This record gives sequence, structure tokens and C-alpha cells, in this order.
Amino acid sequence: MAAKVAAPPASASHARPTDRAAYLYLAPVLVATILFIILPFLYTVYISFTNYSLFHFLQFQLVGLQNYKQIFGTGSAFFPVLGWTITWMIVCTVLNVGVGMILAMMLNVSRLRERNIYRTILIIPWSLPFILTAQVWAGIYNTQGPLNLILGWFGVDRINWLNTVGPARAALIIVNLWLSYPFFMTVCLAALQAIPAELYEVADLDGASSWQRFRAITWPFMLTAITPLIITQLAFQFGNAGVIILLTNGNPIAFPGANYGGTDTLATYAYKLIFQLRLYGLNAAYSILIFFILAALTIFNAMVTGSFKETDR
Repeated sequence: MAAKVAAPPASASHARPTDRAAYLYLAPVLVATILFIILPFLYTVYISFTNYSLFHFLQFQLVGLQNYKQIFGTGSAFFPVLGWTITWMIVCTVLNVGVGMILAMMLNVSRLRERNIYRTILIIPWSLPFILTAQVWAGIYNTQGPLNLILGWFGVDRINWLNTVGPARAALIIVNLWLSYPFFMTVCLAALQAIPAELYEVADLDGASSWQRFRAITWPFMLTAITPLIITQLAFQFGNAGVIILLTNGNPIAFPGANYGGTDTLATYAYKLIFQLRLYGLNAAYSILIFFILAALTIFNAMVTGSFKETDR
């Protein structure tokens, strides 16, 4: 007698009602994504191939790759600004993560008295409004401000912090550190407190030194927790324009006649192109380049962390 083959359920070839409901719930997000992200991005791509500007505001036309040729051409602001952008991204990320990690390790010492008070004080910069903090630092860096006053006590001449390239860059890095370290301190502290105490007890029984405990236990656990944040921080600092715009607005000018400043990053220079120079087509081309750089960092982050991998449940 021939064996009967079980027929697949009638619902197997069709989406279940719950599947349709899921698409229905996602519809507002998908519509918003199309209207406010995809369509504006496509329009930006189109504008990047035109001469759209203040002088061609109503009657602009396609110019092909002219904007991109101008970006990569001789005398362009792209490469000098890109160099400082990469320096800014790396230095800020290393300092933000490093200082946050060091403070977290200090606060994690059980013998430290009044640890909760120190945690509260150190997290204050994170709780204050960003614009208010930037204005306070602008006053500190003023030529008549308290910082120059203190330096004067030691015989140091007044420094024009925000209008000289070297001091302005250092000032921006310090302010960015002040605004960013509390977040990494909190994350690293949480990672430290999640390490099982039994591991340290076993290490003590084996006679491990403090350095050996850090290298074999603390550092691997902490690195696992902060690696995704490090890559994300690189992408964030690459496009971080708020601190620079509020404190220096990209100034001082790189050299006489230049249309970019010594503290301009790609993000702040693109801001200048659209709000000061009114070169909308060139700004769009810069924006597309920034998008692809940030997209590459995001993809790299996804590959390292496996955040886009699908798992069976």
C-alpha cells in the first residue's frame, strides 16, 4: 500500500494574519522613512549635480560632476579640512573613552570613600544643557577670561584661545572631552560592575599582580562592552559640528582669502557652504561624501559587533 504524503497546511503558503498586522504596524515608520529620509537624500544627490546656489536660485541646471571636480581639485578646502576632521575624530575618541575608562576604574575601587558623591559630581557635565555649557566655556576662553587670568599669575602672556589655530583646536578638544567623558565613565563603570567577583578571587589565590588582573580579567570584559561604542563614537565625532559652531564657528580663517577656517571639520564646512556661502549644489556634494564616509563606519561597526545578523529563535 502506497504511503500517503501529508499535504502542507493551507496556511503555509500564505502569510499569517499576524504577519500582515506587522506590516500594518510598520507602515507609519516606512512612510515617514520614505518621506523624510529617502526622498530628501535622493533630492540631495540630484542637487549635487547642479549649480544650485544663491546666484542660480530659481534657474539652476545640471553641471555633471563639476561640484565633485571642484571638491577634489587643486586648492580645494576638502583635503585640509578632511585632515583636521580625521585628527579631531581620533583624538576626541581616544580622550573621551580613555578618560571615561580611567575615572570608572577609580570609582570602582571598593576602598574609595564616598564613591557615590564623586559619581554624582563627575556626571554633572552630562546633565547640563549643551548650549549653556558651551557658552560658559566660551567665557572661560575669553582673552579677559579666568583662564588667562590664572595663566597671568604664572607670568604667561594672554592667549587668544578661540582665534588662533593651535589654541582653538586644543580648546575645542577639551570642551568636547568635558561634554563626553561622563557617558563613557557610566558605561565603563557598568561594565566593571558586571565582572564576576569570583574571577578576581581566583586571581588573588593564584598570586596575580594588579597588572595581571587588569590584563586578564578587567580589560577583556571592558573591551567587549565598549568596542561598539568606540566605533560609534568615531562616526559621531566625524560629524560632530555643534561644539565647533558654538565656540569658534570654524575660525580663525586658515589663510588670507580662504573660505574655510583652521578649526573647520567637514560637517562645519558644509554648514558654512549652505548658510554663509549659499553654494547649495557644492554643499550637497560635500554632504554625499560625508554620508558615504559615515556609512562605511556604520557598516564596519555592524561587521564588528554583528548587530545586523539574524538569529533563529
